[in-house]
Amino acid sequence: MISFIILHYKNIEETLECLKDIKKISLGFTTSIIVVDNNSLTNNEENILKKYTEDVIKLEKNYGFAKANNIGIKYAQNKYHPDYYCVINNDVFITQTDFINKIQETYKTYKFDMLGPKILSPSHESVNPFPVLKTKVQIENEIKRCQKLIKIYENPILYSILLIYLNLKHFFNPPSQNKNGTRILQNVALHGCAIIFSKKYIKKYRYPFYNETFLFHEEEFLYKRIKKDKLISIYNPELIVFHKEGSSIKKEKKGSRTSKLFKERERLKSLNLLLEIEE
Repeated sequence: MISFIILHYKNIEETLECLKDIKKISLGFTTSIIVVDNNSLTNNEENILKKYTEDVIKLEKNYGFAKANNIGIKYAQNKYHPDYYCVINNDVFITQTDFINKIQETYKTYKFDMLGPKILSPSHESVNPFPVLKTKVQIENEIKRCQKLIKIYENPILYSILLIYLNLKHFFNPPSQNKNGTRILQNVALHGCAIIFSKKYIKKYRYPFYNETFLFHEEEFLYKRIKKDKLISIYNPELIVFHKEGSSIKKEKKGSRTSKLFKERERLKSLNLLLEIEE
């Protein structure tokens, strides 16, 4: 039994596409689908989603990533008691027909706590293993960088100057593209857009994700737990998903500068929390 937990916020078209794909790859398997809505669904949209699953959780406010996913995971645990919890963003699409078989095969071999797939994405920013901040110094440096970006994004003139600088820089020196690993790797950090948890991991923790963040850097909190509690995390490139990357944020925040400012402010909150548990 596998439960798919899908976090929804405003982008109903992509959530429906995500659900349709899961229905296709689930043929022949015992599965459940739980959609967790961060207070954005209309009654009509809810009725449309219920054509694909009866399990639509409408939250009374926007809880962000971690809390909303924790609610969905707990719901699946209490109602379905699955062996695996596939937690994905609504802009993650799974078309691989043997996806569930690959999860089962990987667990038989590695008895993982959490498992991450190869992630295909338009910008190549979403990859596994995920390049997390691993030290206090790295976190502090990222906080300083984040604070500088917030000041720039708050000022339209500074933001325009930054765009010109970056365009010139990338023209003469194109940035390198992130790449997924080419082989199975153990005890690595995994991208939060698509993680498969085993039931043995879910039984260990009250909150599968660190419950105090709203958005961003969830990967670092999970990685610290992997290291501290000697958990088994596996990256298997034989599992493949496609991630559109941040479509819900783009839909919520009109305009590039506003979207980036929102992102950096939320990142700063998460980074400060990360620094607190590091000290």
